[in-house]
Amino acid sequence: MIKYALYSIALFLLIIVNNAYAQEAIPVTNNTVEPKGLYVGGIISTNGWGGELKYVINKRLAVRSGYETLNLSQNINYHQEEIDFETNLDYKTGSIFLLGDFNYTRNLYISGGVMFNSFNPAIKGEATSDMQYGDITIPASMLGDFTITITPELKISPYGSLGVRSFLGKKKRGIWTTEVGCFYMGAPQVDIEASGLIAPTADPALGQKEKLEYQIEQYKFYPVLKMGFAIKLF
Repeated sequence: MIKYALYSIALFLLIIVNNAYAQEAIPVTNNTVEPKGLYVGGIISTNGWGGELKYVINKRLAVRSGYETLNLSQNINYHQEEIDFETNLDYKTGSIFLLGDFNYTRNLYISGGVMFNSFNPAIKGEATSDMQYGDITIPASMLGDFTITITPELKISPYGSLGVRSFLGKKKRGIWTTEVGCFYMGAPQVDIEASGLIAPTADPALGQKEKLEYQIEQYKFYPVLKMGFAIKLF
């Protein structure tokens, strides 16, 4: 999923560059309405959906704050070593953010700031079939269950993006924005809990936690594709 998001971001960056050259060739003919004021609206992104407040200071500067949240759940059944397991992926992410925008052309902007990161996916599973050990049958209830939780290293994450904004209407009372960027959350941290016969999986002496953290430590950046629409209050 992250790979496809990065491909989308690269394509969007090419579109931004092309638009920048096109805008430089088009003269500005309408400066009668100054697009400043307080706007409120909604957003949807790969980091969730939510709302934001945006204050446009002038044609170059704007500040915004808001929230976004995402919660997806998926059941996954698999078979390992002649035992059936039922697992549930509970994917949670989102943020509360404070950002500043700088427009370097009429419609193109760069944005930066901080996000209070709520990235926190978890995988819960349990055995659903008995285990045969020679002539002994071990019931599934004795095999136990497990929970693997992933949290970011940084709860307060720096964020940067490139975007396009368009004011709508003759009085510019609406704003449509599209941006791509990412936030840095550091190396993801793993926590394992287990019970029953699979309880040793969570034993620190076996190093399973460290092995999982090593496998995912390269995912320190979370790519974001975001769209939003806001209406001017005053």
